[in-house]
Amino acid sequence: MQETIAYIIEFLLHGNKQLISEVGYTSDAKLFDHYSVVIIPSKFFDNNIYGTAESMPRLPLQHIEQTPFLFGKPLLRKEGKTLIVEADIIASSYFLLSRYEEMLNQTKLRDEHGRFIGKKSLPYLAGFIDRPIVDEYGQLLRAWLRQQGCDVTEPEAKYNNIFLTHDVDSIAHFRYLRGTIGGFIRGLLHKGSTIKVVLKSLFSLEKDPAYTFPWIYERDKQVQGAIPIYFIKAAKHVKGFDYPGYKLKGKDFTAFVKHTLNNCPNAQFGLHASYQSGYEPNLILEERNRLQKVFPKQVITSARHHYLHALQPEDMMYLIKAGITDDYTMGYADIAGFRLGTCRAVRFINPHTKALTPLILHPLTMMDGTLSESKYMGLDEIQALEYAKQLMNETKKHNGDLCLLWHNTRFTNNNYHKALYQSVIQYLLVEVQ
Repeated sequence: MQETIAYIIEFLLHGNKQLISEVGYTSDAKLFDHYSVVIIPSKFFDNNIYGTAESMPRLPLQHIEQTPFLFGKPLLRKEGKTLIVEADIIASSYFLLSRYEEMLNQTKLRDEHGRFIGKKSLPYLAGFIDRPIVDEYGQLLRAWLRQQGCDVTEPEAKYNNIFLTHDVDSIAHFRYLRGTIGGFIRGLLHKGSTIKVVLKSLFSLEKDPAYTFPWIYERDKQVQGAIPIYFIKAAKHVKGFDYPGYKLKGKDFTAFVKHTLNNCPNAQFGLHASYQSGYEPNLILEERNRLQKVFPKQVITSARHHYLHALQPEDMMYLIKAGITDDYTMGYADIAGFRLGTCRAVRFINPHTKALTPLILHPLTMMDGTLSESKYMGLDEIQALEYAKQLMNETKKHNGDLCLLWHNTRFTNNNYHKALYQSVIQYLLVEVQ
């Protein structure tokens, strides 16, 4: 537990290890003068409180310097030369970073897929889903240390990393039997597809309407320094929400990989863990091994769950067992924002054991369907762009990692995502340069 507390303090200090010794997390008055700032622990970690309903924060939340916190009191005082803070920003950070409330609500507050509902979460109900509140705690702590005479610099307001990620749920619509038959039927019924489009797709992969990758390459490479990541499905058995699949050794997939590397030499490939693996996380190892065989020159260490179907916090341990070092799943399906309370990459803390793990979680800033689908946010193009800018501005302000998710199948002519993504990229170009 001490390792976890030390890591949270270091995280709030933005990695400044030299300042860790200036911050105490104790209620022992005999130790106060050892530190410049002391944060008084609340009862959150007490053995008879932790893991019970009593440990949940009470709404409305209290604030300290306009920032909501989850535990403790909004009080600052001086004892000798030490600043005493009774707002427990350590426990508050832990609660958010570890997905603690999801541990307590294993079956409640879930959607039809078993995913935790963002609009039922504390960050949403307390009104800070669009603010990386843990990063604000870091700002407060660094400001308090400066008040105490410590030499503390603020991180520069710029993106630390930009991840332009694309889940490859389907390479093409009409290049497999079921899709072709469906396309012909819809063409005959005049419901979307035309028979001409289906026939063109059968003769040329790049004529298929879902094969929007060339357009994606041109947009993404405009953002210098951005890291494009393509998450690839590798389930052995494809059914239900994992349909359609594609053959990892098939000519279409081989062509896609070749085109990607030719157009985006810095592109990375990661595992798109199956929907079924959300229920059976032991499948992740098998899927990762299948994908690894296709990319002998790149070690597969990144993953994102299909449908964002990472159901329980403890299931993250299966990613570690599978050799995954970086996960990009952590966003709610129904509301875009800061699910972990931060816009920065953070190590996974297992709330069941309170242990720090080596797995790095990359918070998902926004996903295309979350913004547009009526069952989620249901925003029109203008509203979606304004909300996207808001999240992007917060990320840049806190020197965070911007992580965007747009599916190749979204860039069609029957929705606004092509125009929206272009606008997001243009906004990024202005912000980065």
